[in-house]
Amino acid sequence: MNERSVTLAVHHESLLEALVEAEEVPAGRLFGLPELPDDDVWVDTAGAAALARVSPKTITSWLARKGPKRRPFPSPHRILYRLYWRRSEIEGWLGDEGASTHASE
Repeated sequence: MNERSVTLAVHHESLLEALVEAEEVPAGRLFGLPELPDDDVWVDTAGAAALARVSPKTITSWLARKGPKRRPFPSPHRILYRLYWRRSEIEGWLGDEGASTHASE
């Protein structure tokens, strides 16, 4: 693999490591994606998986099955033939997921 090519697994692992270590996660702007307000950023499948602490394959499985059943994962935005989510959407889903988990206890 050369320095211009990064696999999904490597990308996911580096994002997850930064989140676990409470480090700043690189969030550069991507040419062609709309700007987001309030310091929000676009995340790809690897980023969404890292935030949710699941594997990227779990995200694609949820999208295919409209899962998880109790609270479906947010629908992605399709931009430039790729799937993206606003980080705030994923974090909101995670917050709601935690609230619903605690409410059922």
